[in-house]
Amino acid sequence: MEIVVIISQILLYLSLSILVGSFILFLVPNKYRPEIRVAKKYLLISAITVPIFSFVPVLDIILYIAPRLGGIESFKLVLTTYTVGNAWNFTLVGSVVLILFIYMIWPPHKKLYSCLGLILTFGLILSLAWSSHSGTIDPIIGVISDFTHLAAVSIWVGIVLVMGWGARNYKNWVEFLNWFSIVAFSCLVMTAISGLLMMDLIVDHYVESWMVSYGQGILFKHLSLLPLVFYALINGLLMKFLISKNYNFNPIPWIRLEGLILLGIFAITAFYSIQPPPHGNYLSNEAVSPLFRLFHDAPIEARTTIGFAGGPNTIYFLFLSFLFIGLMILSFFKKAPMVLSLLFSCLFIVCIYVTLMLSVEVH
Repeated sequence: MEIVVIISQILLYLSLSILVGSFILFLVPNKYRPEIRVAKKYLLISAITVPIFSFVPVLDIILYIAPRLGGIESFKLVLTTYTVGNAWNFTLVGSVVLILFIYMIWPPHKKLYSCLGLILTFGLILSLAWSSHSGTIDPIIGVISDFTHLAAVSIWVGIVLVMGWGARNYKNWVEFLNWFSIVAFSCLVMTAISGLLMMDLIVDHYVESWMVSYGQGILFKHLSLLPLVFYALINGLLMKFLISKNYNFNPIPWIRLEGLILLGIFAITAFYSIQPPPHGNYLSNEAVSPLFRLFHDAPIEARTTIGFAGGPNTIYFLFLSFLFIGLMILSFFKKAPMVLSLLFSCLFIVCIYVTLMLSVEVH
């Protein structure tokens, strides 16, 4: 069931991003972006799947307690008393309103319609934040930080995905980059601040949390941000220069690559969102992540801490990390296939991860 929950969360984030990105881009005047085409059916599918995918974690809880209480009683109990169930009720109602809204008025003839669609989608994101890990720990700070986090990421990812796969040309691309660079940077800052607030609520000690699966997921997410920022800088800064030198330069493959990395971050987020958060006395031999065990087989207990120490292997993998950064840069200027640049990005993340794991000492 865990695999089903992870896949459902990835698709849920994707659906929300498509909705947010589409509504925002249709609010932007034509002279500030290329021509885009988003079929009505894709928006309807995205809106319809939001309550379906968001119900999977609820179903997981129902199935967990069903052997003791029975299926019907468990269903009623979770939907009426559990926070995740109450939040899903609001998600269902909001999704129905959004589906009817898209079905009746899309494509929009007024900016107000896109604005209303965006507000409805943000309402769905708020209901998801209500049932999040941080939201259950602190109903105010937790919900606000999780909502800000998911909303900022949805804006960034949504615009990138819709522009990458919905743009009919790359006319007005520099005008698009002029405002989107500011939006992407703002989203990155909002994501970082809200992420730190959530970590303060959920994770007692960031480095020690690497010993469990939740901490490993957060670490991979943070490492994935490094190539993401690299390609965001390419799309935001170098792309303007290249387009000014060569009007026929096609920037769409590179914004698609940025979108694929963002989807990878979604996958990592979906993985660790179903793991128990490392709060309180969570350390034990049984709780240790299998990935962490690949590098350290020392006994783990509640008082175990982590320190850092370098070594030849650490230096070797750090050198490989810089090598793959160079290859990422070279692949851009040599106009290498997108899949090759994506491979270098993944290898860079792996090398940085191994560098950190080898530098860790368990005390």
